[in-house]
Amino acid sequence: MEAWPTQNQAELLGALAILIPMLDLVISLVGSVSSSFLALIFPPLLQILTFHREGVSPLVVLKNVLISLIGFVGFVSGTYVAIHQIISRSTHGPEEASYGVQ
Repeated sequence: MEAWPTQNQAELLGALAILIPMLDLVISLVGSVSSSFLALIFPPLLQILTFHREGVSPLVVLKNVLISLIGFVGFVSGTYVAIHQIISRSTHGPEEASYGVQ
């Protein structure tokens, strides 16, 4: 069994970290887009589309729509914050644009 990361994978990760200077913010942006969609928006809508012929209760539809709306709010706010941090760090530098506790 090979250890992770292998030499090639470690070199690739190092190259990505060098080529993308704000990798943490890019990961934040990708995470806000993909995780909200995969966890909160897509599954309730998929349930409605899958079971609509069998007769889905209006209460289930309402629940799924509310979950999807919460996911959409998380998607919009997370994406906004990630883009704002990218712009702020590009404009002001990493010292002035930090939101975390250092």
